[in-house]
Amino acid sequence: MKNISILLIILLVAACGKKDLTKIQQKQEQLTQKEKDLVSLKKEILDLRREIQSLDTNARDNAIAVMAMEVKKDVFKNPFEVQGIVKSDRNVLISPEVPAKIVSLYVREGQKVSKGEIIATLDGSTANAQINELEGSLELAKINFEKQQRLWNKNIGSEMQYLQAKNQYEQLQNAIQTAQTQLGKYSLRSPISGTVDEIMANEGEFVGSMTGGPVARIVNLSDIKIVASASEAYLGKLNVGQEVSISFPSIELNTTEEVSAVSNVINANNRTFSFYVKPTKHIKMMKPNLLAMITAHDYEANDAISVPTKLIRIANGQHFIYTIKTNGNKKTVQKSIIEIDKQFPNETIIKSGLVPGDTVITEGVNSVIVGDEVKIITE
Repeated sequence: MKNISILLIILLVAACGKKDLTKIQQKQEQLTQKEKDLVSLKKEILDLRREIQSLDTNARDNAIAVMAMEVKKDVFKNPFEVQGIVKSDRNVLISPEVPAKIVSLYVREGQKVSKGEIIATLDGSTANAQINELEGSLELAKINFEKQQRLWNKNIGSEMQYLQAKNQYEQLQNAIQTAQTQLGKYSLRSPISGTVDEIMANEGEFVGSMTGGPVARIVNLSDIKIVASASEAYLGKLNVGQEVSISFPSIELNTTEEVSAVSNVINANNRTFSFYVKPTKHIKMMKPNLLAMITAHDYEANDAISVPTKLIRIANGQHFIYTIKTNGNKKTVQKSIIEIDKQFPNETIIKSGLVPGDTVITEGVNSVIVGDEVKIITE
């Protein structure tokens, strides 16, 4: 019985071993097939790459890499830039006409004031004392004049006495009027309506002397403008109503406005003329003496073909430019003879030799010659 059990165990182990061997063989067969498939796939990939290289110039290793642009007609504007300054005709420094000490300040920075409004008073005690003294003398002169006038009307006394009394009385009247006018100078008034931009002195300070400065600055931005100077070469190319682009670097503001006025006089010292732009937008952001960079255009053309001036070559008195000729799947360099219409430092307008759709080499032009095969890249 024991022998029979051992025999059964041996038969069972043999059966399991055969089953595992069958699974391994199956996996090996699958691996072999996948490897065959991989080899076939790699061959297909290689064939596809070769086909792409034969069809696409850009994929060829021997083609020279260049950058290019397609020629098209468009509106052309040639820009030039000049520097301008924000100014205001209503930017007033208020200084006293007479030296004196500030008694009271009635305004502060940012406060709006009206024309004629008192912004400060000065110590006018000396002027007041002078007026009081003159008024006392005037009273006595008036009594004397009236007395001499009554006597003269009765033919008593001399004409000289009458005239002297009259003259003294009138002189004192004029002197008081002058003194009162002088006293008015001790009240500083705003000459314009606007905003107090800066207070430059304090109560108790002595102003109006040779060493004293202004008391305050009043600004009215409703009359602000941008003043710029351009070379006389641009005469006739800047006109009233022409649109210009304006950049304010300090406040990172860009806007467009129209030229409001153009000067008719050329500055003999620097051969420039002035032109003006009156802002209509963003006025609150602008301050007097703020720097402005103005971009205008001295030439405009519709439906123009233009290329960068640096791309144009000249040989044997002819201008030419390198373009790309496509022949089937091959791109080669060719020389296109051109005729120039207008030339500027950065751009040149082409009169003939290029048509919309032509491809002009823009980068790598110094590395190619006519007939070279090229591929177009974007970076």
